[in-house]
Amino acid sequence: MGDDNEKPEHKYALWYLGWAALDRRTTLPMLPWLVAEVRRRAETSGAGPVQARLVELSLLPPVLRCVPADSRNASVFIFEHRAQCITRFVRSSHDRGHFAYLIRSQVDNPESETVCHVFRACESSQAQLS
Repeated sequence: MGDDNEKPEHKYALWYLGWAALDRRTTLPMLPWLVAEVRRRAETSGAGPVQARLVELSLLPPVLRCVPADSRNASVFIFEHRAQCITRFVRSSHDRGHFAYLIRSQVDNPESETVCHVFRACESSQAQLS
């Protein structure tokens, strides 16, 4: 018999476009510009420091893990976060295929660094994560 407390793992095939650290003065209305800047950097052909890459985003509470889509090695990952550190999910009303989330390095400290991770869904319906 399985443990009743086990939660199912959810996996999504996505394009990881990159990340940007937020300045403490960043407000919610500024987020679309920040997401657009990350997208522009990823879409430049080799000129930028970050290239979009196909990844698998796995949510197995309490962990959110991003691994290269072509990786067969479970220990290779791009990043791993505690899901409770995610503070906001961002999706543009103009382009439903792109989304981002904000994550705080210390969930209990509102002064801690916040980072925005940006993704593009392989299918637009994937951007409707719950």
